[in-house]
Amino acid sequence: MERDFKGIWIPAEIWENKNLSLMEKLFFVEINSLDGLKGCYASNDYFSKFFELSKNRCTEIIKSLEKKRLITIELQREPGKKNISKRIIRVLGKSNRGGIRKTDEGYSENREENNTLPNNTIDNNIYCQIVNYLNEKANKKFRSNISKTQRLIQARIKEKFTVEDFKKVIDKKVRQWEKDEKMAQYLRPETLFGSKFESYLNESEGKNAGSKDTGGNGSFEYSGFSVE
Repeated sequence: MERDFKGIWIPAEIWENKNLSLMEKLFFVEINSLDGLKGCYASNDYFSKFFELSKNRCTEIIKSLEKKRLITIELQREPGKKNISKRIIRVLGKSNRGGIRKTDEGYSENREENNTLPNNTIDNNIYCQIVNYLNEKANKKFRSNISKTQRLIQARIKEKFTVEDFKKVIDKKVRQWEKDEKMAQYLRPETLFGSKFESYLNESEGKNAGSKDTGGNGSFEYSGFSVE
């Protein structure tokens, strides 16, 4: 195996992701470093020797990363046979595939399983980055792998909003609401990342005068707008 590289870089959203075990983080960065133009095709035998784990344990960790939408797995079979000739692992949402390292080891385990690529094409790291930022600023413990939260973020990303826009909204609303008992409960993904996202992003920083109940229907007015 060729190792023409000087080390690995661990993204903050991976290193600080509490939904990942330490071994999952290590597997992710190893796969990422091997994921070139043709993907990472290292075998379980390779990972077993590299991490000094059993092949079964390597399979479990890799499948866990796939379930958590950090990687995709493509299984190529021999024509007319069930035997798998090659497994290709790709980091979900990775744009730069220049290739850092390569391995001569292909997939050698004969496994009979189907592979389905997730429909979600947004980099899972974006979910982690945004939700972790909210948790840090608002002292919350929201999880980035909740489907409802991911749908909200995905909708705003498709509307061409950026990660920095999410951070601006979080910063604004934390400053306005964190010391207000009624409004602090709305420092949550379904409120911040919902249909009022653009309004929150563009509202004046001066709108922080306070909140008032609008009639017992679970809605509050805050500085001229309502939150449900």
